[in-house]
Amino acid sequence: MILLLLTTVLALAAAYFYRFWSVREKRQVELRKIVERKRAERAESVKFAKQSAEKLDVETRNKIASLEYSELKEGLQSGTISCIDAVRTYYFKAIQANEKTNSVCMFVKEAEQWAMEWDEKAKDPEFKKPPMFGLPMSLKECVPLQGYDQTRGFVQDTFHPTETDAVLVQQLKKLGAIPYVQTNVPQSLLSYNCSNPVFGTTNHPMDKSRTSGGSSGGESALISADGSILGIGGDVGGSIRIPCAYTGTTGIKPSHLRFSHRGVCGSVPGRPLINSNDGPMSTRVETNVDFLRTVWADTWITEQDPYVPPVTWNEEAYKSDKKLKIGYYTDDGWFTPTPVCQRAVMEAKQILEDAGHTLVPFRPPRVPEVLIMFLRAVCVDAGKFLSNKLMNDIIDPLLYTQVVLWMVPVRVQRFLASFIRVFFPRLGNLMNAMTLSTVELRNTYADIEAYRSEMAALMIDQKIDALLCPVTVTPALPHVAPSKLFAGTSYTGIFNLLDYAAGKLSKHNPFNSYPFLFSRIRQCYSCHETR
Repeated sequence: MILLLLTTVLALAAAYFYRFWSVREKRQVELRKIVERKRAERAESVKFAKQSAEKLDVETRNKIASLEYSELKEGLQSGTISCIDAVRTYYFKAIQANEKTNSVCMFVKEAEQWAMEWDEKAKDPEFKKPPMFGLPMSLKECVPLQGYDQTRGFVQDTFHPTETDAVLVQQLKKLGAIPYVQTNVPQSLLSYNCSNPVFGTTNHPMDKSRTSGGSSGGESALISADGSILGIGGDVGGSIRIPCAYTGTTGIKPSHLRFSHRGVCGSVPGRPLINSNDGPMSTRVETNVDFLRTVWADTWITEQDPYVPPVTWNEEAYKSDKKLKIGYYTDDGWFTPTPVCQRAVMEAKQILEDAGHTLVPFRPPRVPEVLIMFLRAVCVDAGKFLSNKLMNDIIDPLLYTQVVLWMVPVRVQRFLASFIRVFFPRLGNLMNAMTLSTVELRNTYADIEAYRSEMAALMIDQKIDALLCPVTVTPALPHVAPSKLFAGTSYTGIFNLLDYAAGKLSKHNPFNSYPFLFSRIRQCYSCHETR
């Protein structure tokens, strides 16, 4: 009788898994056809961009292509450069960069028309040019752009174009900027590599075997390869700062309240406390400063979204030469960075001290606990949303390690954690991160709020204005490594949990812009000089 019952159970289980596998295989065939269609659409957009770029004579293109951000902006304002010539130049530059990095999702065909419309308006002598008149800008693919997909690397979300622009995109268009290209992201956005089954893998501009970082990896690769002069990325746990660190570019992640999130679908909808933050990315700090100075010049964003406080750019604070007290650390007590990352912090420390600032040792408290709180609050439902989404999709191979963790029941993870911790202490710790219940999740939210209070009190008591630390634990990694080294995000994720602003600097960007990066409103910036 027992044997018969066991045989029946096994037979039913086999039948269930056979049916599950058959349905999934059928779905995979459908998804692969969708990928073929989407890649054909991308090829058409590349062809369009090439044809548009070829309408511009080589001499004019080379002249515009050689200009720095401030020079391009001045040329557009003065009328020595037309908007359409600028867009066609950056179509060409993005095509060249994409051939090296595979960083482009889609070229924005309407950019050509928008540019010609601005040029037509500029013929009127009474027309007052907006401050970002004609500037070509790249956008991370998950930034909503009307008429274009916001797939976040999921095949199932292709051919579902967004109906309205994000509030930030609306503002950029109002200010005269021209979005001309969308850039690649990792599937789910919750990884610091840059690969998905729709558009493929984005490479580091200097080494195709290495990642450009994520999730704003397409942006960082395009900018680093000279395909964009200014772009918009997003950051929920280091997604602007890590790509910038890997590619030698610069980026700023403001606190999440500084830009509107209305209509923006993040990696996991319904996630409070750990919010994604849009921010500028470029090759120079000054470019990012000019962008923020422009978009925060008035309260337009607040007028579109009442959840954004009416706080404008403070030029007096930016230009202040008041000396600061800055806390620094090269090791957070959880994951020791490689020597090159530690050395970069120490060199930055010396530069700041030479400029007259006071730097004191600092270490954020309880980082292992912070990372558990961060992961639990990011995933919210123990990864169920993501696992359900992925099981209805083609799973990118570079995401396999993370997917396996999401698929293992939480109670099994907790049971295995005590054994795994003996051999792999960080992995064992992270296997306690997924939530078991809404009660546990509520307690985590309370712990995050308490940690924010603790950190604020610590910095106020020590009179610390800002923090200096590594961005991440290594230079650019091979493509497969990030999904196996999630513990290395502690240097960025902590500032998302705190909802402090954070930025990243590069070697060719000296710290002469420190008044902006180290503000006196006790916003913390993690700064890293890439080698």
